Amino acid sequence: MALSDVSSRPAATTALYLIFRIEADYYALAASEIEMVLKQQSLKKLPGAPTWVAGLLHLDGQIVPVIDIYQRILQRPASAQSSTRIVIVNYDNDKLLGLLLEKVNTFERLNINGWMDATIQLYNTDFLASVQQHASLGLLQNIELSLLLPEDIQQLLFQNVQQSPAPATEQQLGPTP
Repeated sequence: MALSDVSSRPAATTALYLIFRIEADYYALAASEIEMVLKQQSLKKLPGAPTWVAGLLHLDGQIVPVIDIYQRILQRPASAQSSTRIVIVNYDNDKLLGLLLEKVNTFERLNINGWMDATIQLYNTDFLASVQQHASLGLLQNIELSLLLPEDIQQLLFQNVQQSPAPATEQQLGPTP
């Protein structure tokens, strides 16, 4: 295939999204932002954090903060169901963030030009920025990751979150007595 053939193709009009439910409503999260999907597991609680900060997860040598989306939207915690997952996303291009989601259904291709402004913005919910009509699910609401965490919560969760250091070697520690 010639390079000119590639450049003359129309731009993609669909993208893959993870579809999940919160009570009777459906939500979408761009698959391009997702690193992995894990079964629900125990988290280290963070005393003093907002109730929607579910805790910390140890994942491949990294500490990952986890947000309970149910608690963030409905002010009640997600329940342990067979469809409850921790979705690890790439937050702010260089940080991992876990999202605790119930009723994780499927991945689906959606029209990227089909999103419309939600017009009604309630206090502290600007991360629910756009909606799209789906043929069988009704109105989907898009989760905008970049708007999910207020600045003070970003600082709380990511101030000391970094890759765990490698174990010290004998040479670094010095000889044993």
